[in-house]
Amino acid sequence: MVPRFIAGLVMLPALTVIADIVGILGGYLITVGHFGASSTEYWRRTWDFLKTDDIYNGLIKACFFGAAIALICCYKGFYTKGGAEGVGKATTGAVVASFMTILISDYFLSAWLFE
Repeated sequence: MVPRFIAGLVMLPALTVIADIVGILGGYLITVGHFGASSTEYWRRTWDFLKTDDIYNGLIKACFFGAAIALICCYKGFYTKGGAEGVGKATTGAVVASFMTILISDYFLSAWLFE
């Protein structure tokens, strides 16, 4: 279970960094390519509005979410019974429990980090 937990704890923030970069580059392509805005103006405004606290808070939240997903999924997977049908039920249960945990913890983490 420990390697899966560490993988969730490390890789979800890594995926968050990649998604942030892709989002900024996608915004650049649409803003400059489609709407014809100035390239230098896009980058200037992007760095004006982007705060380092937002990046750090997003990575902290991603660590919590990765740990929660890994723990819930490992628990559901290790205690699965009933063959293939049990695996399907455990998978569905893990997805639902992970989703609800992320929604609830996001509320409390946002209240704590963005106060």
